[in-house]
Amino acid sequence: MATQAPERRKKEEPASIMSAPANVVQEYPISVALLVFGVGLGVGIMAGHALSDALAHAVQPPPTMTERLARQIYDVVSQAVPESVARRFAA
Repeated sequence: MATQAPERRKKEEPASIMSAPANVVQEYPISVALLVFGVGLGVGIMAGHALSDALAHAVQPPPTMTERLARQIYDVVSQAVPESVARRFAA
């Protein structure tokens, strides 16, 4: 008889493990739904943020002729003016 108890327990454990989540869902349906919604929303926000950051850096267009010219003028002027005035320029 002592050898039959562990065998019976081995057969009952997988069934009880598989039915435990179903019991929780049946007992607390709104809580489980809100939990799943929150986890999905969090994962979606994190994935969207990661993808948008990667795409924003990859799709950034090269500077236009006007932007390059403005940068060159800024560099020349900041080198030509006294240091006290150059500090007032925002980089």
